[in-house]
Amino acid sequence: MKHILITGNSKGLGKYMTEKLGDDFQVFGVARSFRKTRTLEQENYLDLTDFEQFDDFCEKLAEKNMLFDGIILNAGKGVFGKFCENNAKIYEEILQLNLVSPIIFLQKLLPFLKEDAKIIFIGSIISKKFLPNGAVYGASKFGLRGFAGILNKELKNKVHIINPRILQTDFHTDSTVEIPKNQITSFEDILQVVHDIFSKTEQRFEIDL
Repeated sequence: MKHILITGNSKGLGKYMTEKLGDDFQVFGVARSFRKTRTLEQENYLDLTDFEQFDDFCEKLAEKNMLFDGIILNAGKGVFGKFCENNAKIYEEILQLNLVSPIIFLQKLLPFLKEDAKIIFIGSIISKKFLPNGAVYGASKFGLRGFAGILNKELKNKVHIINPRILQTDFHTDSTVEIPKNQITSFEDILQVVHDIFSKTEQRFEIDL
C-alpha cells in the first residue's frame, strides 16, 4: 500500500482527504490541533509555524524508515477583507503557514520521498487573479504557485498544484466579507484530482477547479 503524508488534516479539506484516501493509501497526517479528529495520532502533532519542530519530526520518520509515495501540502490560513482591516500579526500568520512553512517543510521531507513520489500543493485560483479583499492571502498563494512551478522544473514534473476557488470550511471564519456560494469548489472534485494524480491519469502541473 502506498504511503502519503497530508498536512493540516485535523479539519476541513485535510480531514476529508484523510478519511477518504484511507481506503487506498496509508495516510500519515500532521496537524497542530489533532484533538479535533479521531483520524490522527498524538505522535503526528506538528505545529507547521514552528520550524524548530521539523528536525525532530524528521528524526521520527528516520527511526521508522519512512518513505512516502506522495505529499499533499494542504495546511493553510485565509482571512479576507480590506487590507486595512486586519493587523500585522494575522498577515504574518498567513504568510508563514501558506508560503514559508510548506517550502521549509518540504525541503526537510525530500530525503523521505521515493524516487517517483508526487508532491501536491493545494493552491488557490486567487493566485492567478487580482481579486479585492484578499491582498495578503493572494500574495501567499501567488508565491506558492511560483515556487511550485519552478520546483516542478527542478524535479522533472513530479510537482502538481490544485487551484480551487473557495472551500466550504471554517477556513474563512475570520473574514469580513461574505463568501458567494457559486464560487465554492467541492471537496469531492479535489479528491478526484488527487486520485487521478496518483493513478497517473492526471499529469498536468496545474489544475484549476
